[in-house]
Amino acid sequence: MYTVKDDFEEKRVEATVLLEHIKELSGLSGNINKVAIVKSAFMVLLYNAIESTTVLVLERVHEKVSRHKYDELSEPLKKLFVEFYLFNEGKRKQHLNLNSIIDNSLNFPTFEELTKKVNLFSGNLDARELSKILSRYGIGKITASNKEKLLIVKNKRNQIAHGEVMFKECCRNSTYDELSTIQTAVFDSLNQMIELTERYFENSRYLDN
Repeated sequence: MYTVKDDFEEKRVEATVLLEHIKELSGLSGNINKVAIVKSAFMVLLYNAIESTTVLVLERVHEKVSRHKYDELSEPLKKLFVEFYLFNEGKRKQHLNLNSIIDNSLNFPTFEELTKKVNLFSGNLDARELSKILSRYGIGKITASNKEKLLIVKNKRNQIAHGEVMFKECCRNSTYDELSTIQTAVFDSLNQMIELTERYFENSRYLDN
């Protein structure tokens, strides 16, 4: 998890630098549109931090788990295992995979393999969705203070990404204090996700008790 933590800290620093830039620009006259655009860019940066940190965490989980076979895994992972190997397959492939599961000859898929067949998320990450994803692995739930602020980040990012609003309009009315609170909520939630995953590894909760 060292690389995950390093990346997490780098993203936190980037967000802080951009937020301070917003504060500086806000103190100068004639920068209304520029400040509004940078605020929207800040929101996109926060969402990218949520999504990329989630991917990195899940990649570490799969690296740890993919060496294990079906009967070694916890119940939540067995469900994912079955979903990957049996859902959306033809009858012949299902039969072959089922026999392989029974024979205990298949390993848990890598994150890349899983996401080609199972849609874990797609531009929709907030605290509620993060908790759903983590629960599918048996890792835990996000309970960080102000976790509901991640919904604002998701919605603002999606409005920009889908062209519903312009950069200069999306976050125009968001104050520095509001953006700072949202930033804290995002990185507190991501830090909790990392800590939950570390305990998940330490206690070998990915394995069948």
